[in-house]
Amino acid sequence: MPTHTMHRPNDKRETLGAFIMRPARAHFATQGPNESILLFLRQHPITQIPWIATAILLMLIPLVVFPFFGEINIFSFTLPPLYTIVITLFWYLATFAFIFVNFILWYYNINIVTNLRVVDIDFIYLLVQEVAATRITHIEDVAYKRIGVFALLFDYGDVFIQTAGAEANIEFLRIPHPKRVTQLIIELMGENRP
Repeated sequence: MPTHTMHRPNDKRETLGAFIMRPARAHFATQGPNESILLFLRQHPITQIPWIATAILLMLIPLVVFPFFGEINIFSFTLPPLYTIVITLFWYLATFAFIFVNFILWYYNINIVTNLRVVDIDFIYLLVQEVAATRITHIEDVAYKRIGVFALLFDYGDVFIQTAGAEANIEFLRIPHPKRVTQLIIELMGENRP
């Protein structure tokens, strides 16, 4: 009977769905009948600030730059208002595509720890998916690393899972509470050893 010492968080989703213990309604394609999800992880939301700040800047550029084009006559001609509207619409369409792609890449890059294995699902690009998984019994070593002030302040980092033999090593990058994740995997390794 597994006895995991990690506490269950309040009923609220911890860190915007980036660290969920024992999710009730989560399942994945290759999940076995006796396999239960213990941890569901995404990158910490604070690590998404760079692309969010870029998106805000991209949304503000037309509001700041386009009015100056009407006042300053750089070219020997002025753009008709209809062209300005089309250029503005195209700009915002590209900006929302940028936001959509970055959100989807964050939302669908997930790491799963079950009672039997660890699974890393990465979308490198929108149409390229990479899945790595290994059984708990094949894990040789687990380590975590937190680098920088923000990582220490917001408690996020990388977890490195070294596997036996020719299996690929698995990395959970920029996830919340890397120490707790490492401790859980080490506990599972102890329970699954003969």
